Amino acid sequence: MSVYTSVSNAEVEAFLAAYSIGDLVSYSGIENGITNTNYWLSTDAGEYVLTIYEHHQSQALDYILGLQHHLSSHGVACSKPVIDNQQRLYSRLKGKPAAIINRVAGDVVTTLSPLHCQSIGNEMAKFHLAGQACLVSRNNPCGQNWRILLQQKLEPFLSAQEQKLLNEEMLAYRLLDSLDLPSGATHSDLFHDNCLFECDKISGIIDFDYACNESFIYDISISLNDCCIHQNGELDTTLSNALLQAYQVVRPLQQIELDYLNLTLRLAATRFWLSRLHDRHFPLAGEMTFTKDPDVFRNMLLLRRQS
Repeated sequence: MSVYTSVSNAEVEAFLAAYSIGDLVSYSGIENGITNTNYWLSTDAGEYVLTIYEHHQSQALDYILGLQHHLSSHGVACSKPVIDNQQRLYSRLKGKPAAIINRVAGDVVTTLSPLHCQSIGNEMAKFHLAGQACLVSRNNPCGQNWRILLQQKLEPFLSAQEQKLLNEEMLAYRLLDSLDLPSGATHSDLFHDNCLFECDKISGIIDFDYACNESFIYDISISLNDCCIHQNGELDTTLSNALLQAYQVVRPLQQIELDYLNLTLRLAATRFWLSRLHDRHFPLAGEMTFTKDPDVFRNMLLLRRQS
């Protein structure tokens, strides 16, 4: 479990007083958090998630929470922030920004079927189309500048072979910045554990921390690299085709997106290799924390380069 900011019963009750969602029944820390502090929150009126944002400032939260509110209001299955009695999407708890989110019904599915992947592809396309009408925008917080900074910061921990690999990839990604790829609001972290399911149908997309304006094919690539793979990291053709075909029923991909899919798959692998390396070597102090294995995405990158 990752709990970076501990809160008392009295502090939660005081925070809850700004909302009209009933009285506190119970709260408990949520497992698997990496970036924020999250608590399950039960009141006598319903079930929610209390999130304390450890890094985000107001401009980012205006986008993250505003986008969720916009998408959920336009028929996209996703988490929806609760507006407090002063019409705010978030306020402060323990000196940090905090929000209450409606809890999404459903469960994380570890082993995805083609039907699960179809549902992800379909909902992602709806997300991309609905997000084009969202008035707020945000640059990718893990874009080119971030990649350059992390490469420099992590250089002492990389082997000569890994440094060479990163240098070659970083050079290749410059091409993407010159292309007119279809873009708009994206989740940019849509792994299987950020999708909740009821049976084979996605009931909600959660965890919008890395949501930003990016190319749609990059967003798709992130999901393909997590949801549609064999155990060794190779793409599973059946699962990836299920996701892509279902996506295209709602929003057909342009030829330029298909032409550069392999490069965006490599970029997506690199992005999570770098972030996991950073979490390993520069962990955020917290009450209870864990990090994920960065080698998974380094090995995936090597596989994508062979394709």
